[in-house]
Amino acid sequence: MKEDVDVLLMGKNHVRSLPFSGVKNFRDLGGYRTRDGRSVRWGHLYRSDSLHKLTNTDIKLLTSLNLSVIIDFRAKHEVEREPDRLPTDVKLLKLPMEDASTKVWHEAREEMVKNMRNLDPAKYMVKTNVELATKFTPEYILFHRELLAHNGRPMLFHCAAGKDRTGFAAATILKILGVDWETIMQDYLLTNNYLLNAYKWEFFMARIVKGRKFVEGIHGFMKADERYLSAAFLALEREHGSFENYVRNGLKLTDKNIEQMKNFYLE
Repeated sequence: MKEDVDVLLMGKNHVRSLPFSGVKNFRDLGGYRTRDGRSVRWGHLYRSDSLHKLTNTDIKLLTSLNLSVIIDFRAKHEVEREPDRLPTDVKLLKLPMEDASTKVWHEAREEMVKNMRNLDPAKYMVKTNVELATKFTPEYILFHRELLAHNGRPMLFHCAAGKDRTGFAAATILKILGVDWETIMQDYLLTNNYLLNAYKWEFFMARIVKGRKFVEGIHGFMKADERYLSAAFLALEREHGSFENYVRNGLKLTDKNIEQMKNFYLE
């Protein structure tokens, strides 16, 4: 099933990307059609990048979403360096994941920047996504339990860029709900519309100062690439035999759980 750009970016009386000033990649997962003819409810599932730069106006907008919980996938050191700025009355659940790319940027940032022209970002990002589908299954079990526990009430999940840890979570939810792979991938790639476009000026200046190869390296880490998300799903299929087996044996979701999720998030 292929959805056109208009449907991917907005729905009737709804927008895909919400107008926050201090967040670049805050999106509603609503409106995507499933194979059985239903669609994901708007205003129930949100994905985002880090919330540490929220303005006072942003806080009011976030409050208006009536979120029952915010789930933060960032590693401990990321949270300590850039703590989320949140409304006082919303529940926060931390499910920290320090994947391959997050770990190397934390432990060897200066070396990474120094050698950026010679790095292959895809090597790190593919490894990161494989880890999301294998190493961090316990965290995603807790994530899906939280989805079920909130009975369809609005919730937000995020990491630093809203791309990999968040992107894998969004992709698994959409696939469980019955959205086709092409649409799931298009949602994943929307990060490039919002996050990368927000840094066009910084890329331009870096190209002048640091050169084309440096910018291509940074761009490779920041962008959503089909190879990255595909690597995650290929890894879970290798480990479990199929996505369905991953859902049942990896995420520990029963047929009843899956039906509950569909009742909560589809219309």
